[in-house]
Formats: sequence, C-alpha cells, structure tokens
Amino acid sequence: MERTILKEMSKSALTAYVNRQKELLLQKLYWNQFFTLRRSVSLTWESLSGSSGAPVMADVIEYNATAPIKTRRVVKKASGDIPKTALKRKMDEKDMNDYLYLQQMASSDADKKEILRIVFDDTRFVYTGVQARTEFLALQALSTGALTLDSTNNNGIITEVAVDWGIPSANKTAVTTIWSTAGSATPVQDIRAKYKDIKAAGHVCSFIVMDEATYMYMVATTELKDAYAFYQGVSTGRVAVPSLEGVNAMLAAERLPQIMIVDSSVRHESAAHAISAISPWNAGHVAFIPTMKVGDIKHGTIAEENDPNLRKIATMTKTDHVLITKWSDLEPYGEYTKGQGNFFPAFSDVEQIYLLETLDTSW
Repeated sequence: MERTILKEMSKSALTAYVNRQKELLLQKLYWNQFFTLRRSVSLTWESLSGSSGAPVMADVIEYNATAPIKTRRVVKKASGDIPKTALKRKMDEKDMNDYLYLQQMASSDADKKEILRIVFDDTRFVYTGVQARTEFLALQALSTGALTLDSTNNNGIITEVAVDWGIPSANKTAVTTIWSTAGSATPVQDIRAKYKDIKAAGHVCSFIVMDEATYMYMVATTELKDAYAFYQGVSTGRVAVPSLEGVNAMLAAERLPQIMIVDSSVRHESAAHAISAISPWNAGHVAFIPTMKVGDIKHGTIAEENDPNLRKIATMTKTDHVLITKWSDLEPYGEYTKGQGNFFPAFSDVEQIYLLETLDTSW
C-alpha cells in the first residue's frame, strides 16, 4: 500500500469534495428525515419499547392521604451488534493511463474538468454507496420493522433469520380490501380505523408515510375521490386525481395525520456485477408515526480511522458516519478508493410505530 498516485487528491481536497457531496445528497435522501445520527461507543444498537406515550394522570385524593404508587414500566429492548458496511473501487492501468495522458495534454477547461472527474468520481461512488445502504436500512426498518439480507439486496452477509426491530405484532395489520382495487377499496376508512386504534392505545400519530405507488392507488379509489369531492362541496365521482396537498387538507379537516410520500431508489450490484434497482421502502406498507424523527442511526468508530500507521500511507477523511480512504498499489498497479461505515438504525419507541399492509389482506 502506497499513498494516492493522484496529485490533485490531498486530504483537504478530499474532505471538501465529500462535504459538498453530503450537502447535495442529503437533500435527496429520506433516512435523515426520520433518523438522527448518534454515536455508539459499544458498537451495539438498541430499539426501545414502552419508553414514551401519553402521560399517566395523577390521582385526585383526599387531604392527608398517601399518594398512590404508580407502576414503573419496564422498558424492553431489541438489540444487536452494529455491522460493518463497505465498498471499494479500483482505477486500473488503463484508467491511470487516461488520467496521465490528460495531465500531459490538458490545454482547455474541458480537459481540466475531465481530470477532476476522473480524480473524484470514485470518491463520489463510494460515498454515495454508503449513504445508499444507510437509506436502505433505515427505510426497511420503518416500512417493515424487520430486515432480511439476501443475494437480491446484499453482496456480503446473508441473514438466516430476519433482523427484528421489535415492533409489536398487534401494531402490524392489513386492510380488508387491497388499495389497488379502485372500485371497492376504502383507504380513508382504513386510515380512520388505524388512527382510532392508535389513539385508543394512548399513542400519538402525526404522520402517515407511504411510497408513491401506494399513494397513487389510494387517490385512484372511488371512496377517496368521493370523500375529496364532498370535502370540496361538489358532487361525487370526481375524475381528477386529488393532489397531495388537497388530500392532506381533507385529512386535516378531520383532524387526521398528514401523508408523506417516500420516493426513494437505490441500486444493488451482485457478486456477478449485475446491477438492479431496489426500492428501500417496502411497497404497499404504510407507516403511522408519532413524530418525524422516530429513532437514531447508531454509528461507531472504524478501526482504520485511528490507525497511525495507516494514516501515514493513505489519504483519509471521515464525514459523519462515512470514512473514505484512498491509496495505491504498485503491483498490481492501481488506485483504490474505499467507503465504509459501522452503523445501524434503532427506534426510540417501537410501540409507537404502527404499520398497515395495503396490497395484501394479511400482514
């Protein structure tokens, strides 16, 4: 292992580039809207159950009477070890020849831009790759409450059993008529019923989160169109598809939670280097959440970042939970860029997360 061959790649340049990528990328991702980055010293994650909810009332008692002792509720936990996430890219001899040729022949701004693209493209690739895995894990957690890693979504660890964040089974229900059945589905009624159950349990619900396809099924139903037409004070059977703003205004008029649409896509590269698009949000699942922030992305120290010997021969920078490392090898000749992080999502209180299956009649 040797220092990076790319003369434009200093630690300060690498850090500045990653910070710019962070600003641009986090505007497009969703995980940071639901989870907060939080450091974990022990490299473990815990999802809490029963840590919040509606307040327990004090009792009205007589003067000189003893105050009743209330139960201290046991806070349960689902927990596990924080896994490592990593990917790497290599510039081989041909790539390096292109870079060196451009360096020698560069005479225009276009040539200089192409040099910078070559220099920083692998950094962009690995940084966005770690962020994409963060997105996948976070949205899988929120939309399903469980995680299965297999060859269709991971080229590393394969889980024998699903990782379970501990959302109570009673919180996970299904509709009677699937929402894709436009003529007979009752999404408004389903939302009212789910919200009623949440309130009856003493919990709060402020937002309803779903993917775009599920939302489009919902607004295409006769029931929702009629409800929206009634809300507008016009005759039923409106053909036009209501906007998200219009639907949320209708729900707000009934003091129901507001809908948020998640429209996220990442890509998976298999061991055979076949690339396929994956939606991190489970299609058809609708999450009912108390607040926009439902938990943390627990992240820990990466061994390489504190290795003084490695720092002498590799260019490194860490932004939030993502460590970028660049180095070169002389035999075989090549420039390497690696992105990695130790992180995993955890909920603040899984008892306040409610899920609804809308494309099946059973969970």
